[in-house]
Amino acid sequence: MDRSVVMAIAVREARGGLRNRWFLLYAATFVVLIVAFAWVALAGSNVAGQAGFGRTAAGLLNLLLLMVPLIGLTIGAQTLVAERQDRTLDYLLAQPVSAAEVFVGKYLGAAALMALILAIGFGWAGAALALRGAGGSLGSFGVLILLTTLLALGMLSVGYLVSSVTRQTSAALGIVVTLWLVLVIVGDLGLMGSALVMGLRPDSLLALTLVNPLDTYKLVSVQILQTSLEVLGPAGVYAIDRFGARLTPVLLAIEAVWVVLPLPIGYWLFKRTDVH
Repeated sequence: MDRSVVMAIAVREARGGLRNRWFLLYAATFVVLIVAFAWVALAGSNVAGQAGFGRTAAGLLNLLLLMVPLIGLTIGAQTLVAERQDRTLDYLLAQPVSAAEVFVGKYLGAAALMALILAIGFGWAGAALALRGAGGSLGSFGVLILLTTLLALGMLSVGYLVSSVTRQTSAALGIVVTLWLVLVIVGDLGLMGSALVMGLRPDSLLALTLVNPLDTYKLVSVQILQTSLEVLGPAGVYAIDRFGARLTPVLLAIEAVWVVLPLPIGYWLFKRTDVH
C-alpha cells in the first residue's frame, strides 16, 4: 500500500467534506450546543474549579452521547455510498490505485473531518470553561475529549461499514439513524425495563451494557473522571465492584474494538460490491 496515494485520497475526501453542507451543519450545531451547555451548566452549579466541572461533565456526557454517535454514524454512512451513487467511485477505482488504498484513504479523510468537528466544538467549550473559572479542570476536560474521540471513531467505523455495502445514500442514512435510535433509546430504557420486568441479575445487566458502545463510553468516562456514580446505574456499580482497577483497561479495549472490527468487515464487503 502506497502511503502517498492513501494520503492523497484522504486529503481529497477531507476537502470534499469541508464543502459539504452537512459538515457545516454538524459543526455549527455541535459548537453551539456544547458551548451553551458547558456555560449554563457551570453557571447553574455555583461551584468553581474541579468540583464544578465534575458536575458539568456528568451532564455533558448526555449531550455527547446523543450528538457524537449520530454525527459519526452519518458521516461514515455517506463516505462511500455518495460516490458510489454518483459513479465517481468507479472512476476512482479505475485509476492506478488499489481497493485498499481507496478504502483506507477515504476512511482517514472522514476521520479527519470528524476530528475537526470535535476540535472546534471542544475548543470553544474549553474556552467557555476557562472563562467560567474552571480552568483548573482542563486536564479532566482533555481526558473527556480523548474518550469522546474514541467513541466518535467507533461510530464512524460502524457507519463506514454500512456505507461499504449500501447503494443509496437514503438507505445508508436510514440504517444508521435506526441504529442510533436503538443504541440511545433501547440501550438505556430497554435495559432498565428488562431489568425490572425480567429481574436480570447485575452480571447479566453488565454483559448487555458492554455490548452497547454508548454505555461503555459512559462507564469509562465516569470511571476515569470520577464523577457521580449515580449516572452509572446498577450495572456500573457492579462493574466497579467486579473489575476494580481493571475496569478502565477493559472498557477502553471494548471501545477500541468498535473502532477496529468494522473496518476489515467493511473492506471485505467493499471489494465484493465495487471491485470487479
